[in-house]
Amino acid sequence: MHHKLGQRLSSLRVGQKIGLGYALALGIVVSGTIASSGVGHHYQQQAEEREEHARNEVELLHRLQSRVLQTRTHQQQLIPLAQYPEKFQDEYGHLLRHKTEIQEIWTDLKAFAAKSHTLHDQAHHEEIPAFLQTYERTAQRYSQELERRVQQIRNLNLALPSNVEQAQAVMLEFTNSDLALEFDGISDNLVGLIDESYQEFEIAKRSHEQANEVAEKIVVASIGLSVAIALLLAVLTSRAIARPITALTNIARRSTEESNFNLRATVEQDDEIGTLANAFNQLIHSVQQLLQQQQTANEQLETYSQTLESKVEERTQELNDKNTQLQQLLEELQRTQVQMVQSEKMSALGQMVAGIAHEINNPVNFIHGNLTHVREYTHNLLDFVHLYQKYYPAPVPEIQAEAEELDIEFVQADLPKMLDSMKMGTDRIRQIVLSLRNFSRTDEADFKAFDIHEGIDNSLLILQHRLKDRPECPAIQVVRDYSSLPPVECYPGQLNQAFMNILANAIDALDEANVNRTYQEIQENPSQITIRTSTIDSKWIRIEISDNGMGMPESVQKRIFEPFFTTKSVGKGTGMGMPISYQIVTEKHGGKLDCFSILGKGTEFIIQIPVQQHVRATA
Repeated sequence: MHHKLGQRLSSLRVGQKIGLGYALALGIVVSGTIASSGVGHHYQQQAEEREEHARNEVELLHRLQSRVLQTRTHQQQLIPLAQYPEKFQDEYGHLLRHKTEIQEIWTDLKAFAAKSHTLHDQAHHEEIPAFLQTYERTAQRYSQELERRVQQIRNLNLALPSNVEQAQAVMLEFTNSDLALEFDGISDNLVGLIDESYQEFEIAKRSHEQANEVAEKIVVASIGLSVAIALLLAVLTSRAIARPITALTNIARRSTEESNFNLRATVEQDDEIGTLANAFNQLIHSVQQLLQQQQTANEQLETYSQTLESKVEERTQELNDKNTQLQQLLEELQRTQVQMVQSEKMSALGQMVAGIAHEINNPVNFIHGNLTHVREYTHNLLDFVHLYQKYYPAPVPEIQAEAEELDIEFVQADLPKMLDSMKMGTDRIRQIVLSLRNFSRTDEADFKAFDIHEGIDNSLLILQHRLKDRPECPAIQVVRDYSSLPPVECYPGQLNQAFMNILANAIDALDEANVNRTYQEIQENPSQITIRTSTIDSKWIRIEISDNGMGMPESVQKRIFEPFFTTKSVGKGTGMGMPISYQIVTEKHGGKLDCFSILGKGTEFIIQIPVQQHVRATA
């Protein structure tokens, strides 16, 4: 087919070739513009559908979480309202409305999940059906059990204080039951699903914006490409006509000036120019035959010599290249092995921390939630005792003796303080659990907007045991000089690992500097880590982490980012902490990591990171 087409084109006359070239150029411009518009519109439509789907998913999950939390809150409010039947019934009416709303939202969410199988993020949209299947009967069982207990309370005579206490006990027992905790699990699991849905929505939104940009670029590029192809065809058409004439002229000139009768004019076309080329070739053919034998022998000898020399040089170069590649592969293998070990350690640590945080979080939330009721009951009992003492200041001797034995005045003063301390303790535990969960983000496989200050604080919290006061050494002071930073697109888990490595190195340097100093000397000149953050401009931020340790000599400073280089004793360092941090900052995030150190004064690491990642690295 291709051969026949070439024959037909070569048989055309010069004027016919010019007309055909202009017709092809115009056809390519028109068809390219139409095709590019269609492709751009297709990508825009897909992006709009995905963004709308993600927005509806976030709205459904938020509504479900809100109704679950409101149901749980109203159910807990039933406990103190048991002694007020009208308020109790009104509060229960709220519960019934939330129950109906949960059933409707649940049905909508199931229908919505059934339509999500065609989306790109199959892993995320398989989690919603799994969530629905897991808690399919939980809400219904919760409502049935609550209705049974409310009916049980209605059967009591709430005018009697003992029956009021019994009703409150019934509701309190239900509040702390396994079914209630399982119902709370719906809200807990919705937190993760909502976060993932928000991420899906942001990705879809960006995809929509990118689709609009791509559509515009496709149209512009297609028009440009079509024009370029048209111009190219015009040039090629002109060359197809002029080139054979120029080539024939050059061959004639060279054969005359150089006496080179081996030259031949190429006959590419069966037109006027081809006829002229054939006549010229027949003219010089007779002269070429007389010199062919001698020239052939000389050319064979010269070709053999050049081929042999070229093969020797190529073989030598191949061996040198293979040796260089082998050395590079060996070094890369060593770095990769250590990086894999470090990554597995961080992954295992993240999974362990996340698991521990989850296990701690449930009982702490239970204790923290019930402390409010305990404080309310305690204040009520103390007010009742105070009222009793006010109207019966002279109790019977047995009660007076028991009050002195219990030191009732001290209990009245100390019990609220103890409850406040317990609340502060649970608040502190919840803060630590949140920091651990935020730090263990090693399984995030895509860029996300991240609060840099949160990452630094989480790393400091993990290292708190090394910063606090010890018998042989005062606490290391941490000075935070934070400025206002925008959220930064990054891998949060990997960036936390870099902060951890740099801060751990700073603590090691301070511990080494304090070996030969007494406790009093360290107090007079305390060990200190200073962390400063700032914005360089609208596209970059800067993080400075410095210590007042012994610093490093210039020879060590130059090699600080080399793999396997360490100044620590055997067993205390692998020499890969700083190289991995350097790779995370520079390669994974397109940033900069510099080290400045003055011997005897301290060391400073400066991290510069772009706020947005325009070219996504492969994690």
